[in-house]
Amino acid sequence: MKKVLGSLLILCLSLFGQSEYRWNIDLEEKDLYLHQSTVLTMECKFSKEGKNDDVEFTPPQDIPFTFELLSQKRHFEGELQTLTYKYLVFAKKSGNYKISLKPTMIFTTQSAIDNVIVGRDNVNDLEVEREDVKLKPLLVKVTDTASMFTGSLNLQTDLDTQEVSAYEPVHLEIAIKGEGNLQELSALSFEIEGVDVFADKMEQNLELSTKGYKGVWLQRFAFVGKKDFVIPALSFHYFDLDEKVDKVLKTEAFAIKVKTNGIKREELIDKVNVPSTKIDLSAYIHYLYYLLTFISGFITAKLIRLPKRRTNKEKGEKIKAAKSEKALLEVLMMSDKDLFSVEIEALEEAVYKAQKISLSDMKKRILSKL
Repeated sequence: MKKVLGSLLILCLSLFGQSEYRWNIDLEEKDLYLHQSTVLTMECKFSKEGKNDDVEFTPPQDIPFTFELLSQKRHFEGELQTLTYKYLVFAKKSGNYKISLKPTMIFTTQSAIDNVIVGRDNVNDLEVEREDVKLKPLLVKVTDTASMFTGSLNLQTDLDTQEVSAYEPVHLEIAIKGEGNLQELSALSFEIEGVDVFADKMEQNLELSTKGYKGVWLQRFAFVGKKDFVIPALSFHYFDLDEKVDKVLKTEAFAIKVKTNGIKREELIDKVNVPSTKIDLSAYIHYLYYLLTFISGFITAKLIRLPKRRTNKEKGEKIKAAKSEKALLEVLMMSDKDLFSVEIEALEEAVYKAQKISLSDMKKRILSKL
């Protein structure tokens, strides 16, 4: 990037004669990539006394840039003041642009000052006069990229386990860290056949820096299945400002093993009572196969549905035995999610966002629904 050395200097004389002022305008970068940010510094120095003089500035709305206020400072050297504004400017569209800045100077009139000095009772607000200033436009070039995000970023994942029992949740956390236009990241989602996916609200622990929004974006998920499944990989495209190239951040595809207590077909055959005398079963072999298939399917279905058919007494015992919010959440997720949807949401807030709740009160509320 071409660095802007120096600044745009404009010397103005107030049309009303109250004060002289000088504007120094500096744009840190004039050649930008799409979604990149740069720092705009606007400094106004008053050359005459005027502690009540001020400046109003509204960023332009007619160009594809967004302005985020970084800082605003007022400094005095004796009776002379200097106002300094710093904005973080994001480029939202490629092309060549002119950024026209139009601050408004605000001067307190001499008559208003005189009224205050003599102590007149009918003076509520100081009378002011306004003067619009049009500064020389700043020329900016924005180069297009193939990505919606620009900056210096990295991706991290945290999976708690890859082997669980049926209906036991698997927890995954996805975090994107760095600097750039992280504020524009939206929530992620997963769709896995036969798996219940619980997505927490995304979190943005971000703060403005001179290179964009800096910090961490993250989202947590819980996956509940009754058989083996795969959490698919996710791809995240961005333009790397350090190397000036498009890059892809990608998560792993996680294979999850779900342990079940199924009964093998040969175990059912072993339990069939066959007479000791030799009998020709060739005519009945098809019927025997269908019978064994039916029995196997019936028993397997019973075993798979077993967690959903616990008695209220069994559920109550597990709820009472839960020693933490996370343990209680896992019990409810293996129970009737519709019945306990409100309690599940409250427990997710406690587990993933450190919201304080009373575990004993929560158990009482849940038990009252059984």
